[in-house]
Amino acid sequence: MKRFLLPVVAMLLWTFVCACANAPHGSNYSLNAERLRQDTDPGMPLAIVIDYVSIPKLVDRPQFVLRVGQSQVRVDNAARWRAPLKKQIATVIAADLGQLCRDTVVSTSSQSTDRPTIRLAINVQTFDSVPGSGAVLVVSWSILTPNSSRALNGKSVVVQQVDRDGYDALVDAHSRALAAVSEDIATTIASGIRKGAGGANI
Repeated sequence: MKRFLLPVVAMLLWTFVCACANAPHGSNYSLNAERLRQDTDPGMPLAIVIDYVSIPKLVDRPQFVLRVGQSQVRVDNAARWRAPLKKQIATVIAADLGQLCRDTVVSTSSQSTDRPTIRLAINVQTFDSVPGSGAVLVVSWSILTPNSSRALNGKSVVVQQVDRDGYDALVDAHSRALAAVSEDIATTIASGIRKGAGGANI
């Protein structure tokens, strides 16, 4: 019996090794901050803290989730995010806001500062990646003013098309879409600060 099992075991091990060797190598992708020219001046030195980011459970995973139909998606195990998607979105928006808001320190974690601090909550409702078409983002956000007297709420709906196939194009489209969301947030912050300056301290 042992003499019979040894060749079988050896064959199974060889098959496993060959399968691993021939398995497709996965690719890792990262969202990136865009180079933004718009300069939104809030009128005073501020600190912005991104308290949290929420995303749909469907895309809260390492693998790419591709929209292949109105009610159909496909998970690609060979294409993965280099870091958790929520963390990447927070990091990119923080970098974008750092460019957009003059004299503003942006952080993804609470830190002590002498500046008036705005707190930002981001709820990504749609994060669609459509191969050969583009990226679709629907993001609602809430901005809490420094003395917590009021919240400035808004929603951004962004569609960014791609001009080529491949995952790199989709990732670039999502990065551009997040930049557009950041511009909406920066404009609302500056507008809210200016309005608040007209009356009591915000």
